[in-house]
Amino acid sequence: MRVTEQTSIEYLDSQGNIDRLNIKQNHIIFGRRGSGKSLLLKSLRKNNNFSCISVNMEDFKDISFPNSIIQVQKAIIKQLLPAITQVHKKLTLAYWKQTLPLIRKLKKQIKILDDQLIHPDEYDKSIKEKKGGKVFGRGKSKAGGNEVETGAEATEEIETTKQIKIDKLDDLKNKLTDVKELFSESAELIDKDIYLILDDFYFIKKDEQPYFLDFFHRVSKNTPLYLKVATIKHRSKLYVQDDSYIGIEIPHDAQTLNLDYSLQDFNELVIFMKNLLQHINEKVGVEIDYNKLITDNAFRFLCLASGGVPRDFFSLIISLGSLLGGEKAISKPNVIEKAIENVANKMESFKKDAADEEVLLEHYLRIIKYDIIENKKWNAFLLSNTEVQNHPQIHQAIKELVDLRFLHLVNSNTSASNSDGTRYSAYMLDIGLFPNSNPRGFQQVEPGQKDEHHREDKIRSAPKLDLESFSKRIDELKLPLKLDVTD
Repeated sequence: MRVTEQTSIEYLDSQGNIDRLNIKQNHIIFGRRGSGKSLLLKSLRKNNNFSCISVNMEDFKDISFPNSIIQVQKAIIKQLLPAITQVHKKLTLAYWKQTLPLIRKLKKQIKILDDQLIHPDEYDKSIKEKKGGKVFGRGKSKAGGNEVETGAEATEEIETTKQIKIDKLDDLKNKLTDVKELFSESAELIDKDIYLILDDFYFIKKDEQPYFLDFFHRVSKNTPLYLKVATIKHRSKLYVQDDSYIGIEIPHDAQTLNLDYSLQDFNELVIFMKNLLQHINEKVGVEIDYNKLITDNAFRFLCLASGGVPRDFFSLIISLGSLLGGEKAISKPNVIEKAIENVANKMESFKKDAADEEVLLEHYLRIIKYDIIENKKWNAFLLSNTEVQNHPQIHQAIKELVDLRFLHLVNSNTSASNSDGTRYSAYMLDIGLFPNSNPRGFQQVEPGQKDEHHREDKIRSAPKLDLESFSKRIDELKLPLKLDVTD
């Protein structure tokens, strides 16, 4: 289900993202796992006006920093070499004068990077220095009965050794000019700008991300190199502020593309998913009428259960495969049952994507599930937009649980049914967290659903998340770590 070189399906561009991504700008592409980031980036390769260098950051998730910078540099150069080799035919003058010297430079850079890899992040280096001096001696001698003053001059060398501390990251920064020149020369020879694709960037540790991005952003400045970084929004820390900004500051250093379909415009999401199925019908050359296979209500719940993520949507349809084409069309309980079965797979992705924060986020999710589903018997809750600002850890956890597809934002600015003047964000818990396919005494609300007074958003009656109680229970756990807060 993940995009590979063999993936033949095309990106369904309902928002004009491909045209935007082709522009000569640095871009950050935000999207949850399965939202189509890799498929969108793959579309870049169809454009022959620039050269794409693609690096999957998951390959370097266990590499220490700043060795990850070194490894990515090597990966870039190794992809550049074949393109450069093909510019001029061998045995031509241009090959000997232009191509071969650049190939040698790039291979030399790989050797330099390999030498850097063997050193620790900080190490002591011995420097030997020789200082020379002249010594002049005087004396008297007799020659032919006469006394003569003589002199001799000798050179004396003193060798001293001193220890200096080398920081590998500073060393890499000091050689930035050489790296920029290499990439500029490469782009000039192949006569194309270079688009550097860093896919699944969230696999780099969050506290290292701004420093990693800072290096390649500096490389891109005033060079024909453009960054295209795909990541999960709240699993990413793009910059930090010290004496100056380190990393990439939006929108000054890069423009953003957001691929996430939320439940805020649910009808638009349903239309998108139907178009997606039709797109695949046409691509594969089949005619499947899904209206006959899936009831309208079940289809809406497929969209709900996916949270707007295409890969989750397809996973659910595939898991329902044995029921497709049966005597009865697929129903809403069928969808809920499969969503509950599939939550184990989603939890595996959660553990993989959350990395060091996995245990922390599991505690937050467990508390929300207990309070809302098990205790209040609702599938949704309201979160005060003002009160949550006083609880940054809870706020961060909720944003990350949305990105990890266990919570879904329904409305970012609504009121409660018994209006108290407070503005709330409304969230739904993932259908896979339901206790069963038909829970009793359970308030199961849908986006846009009307209440008994025919008012939109029945979700306004959802219970409010008690942040004070929530915060106390988290404190009582005495967790050794805290979540790294992002914008």
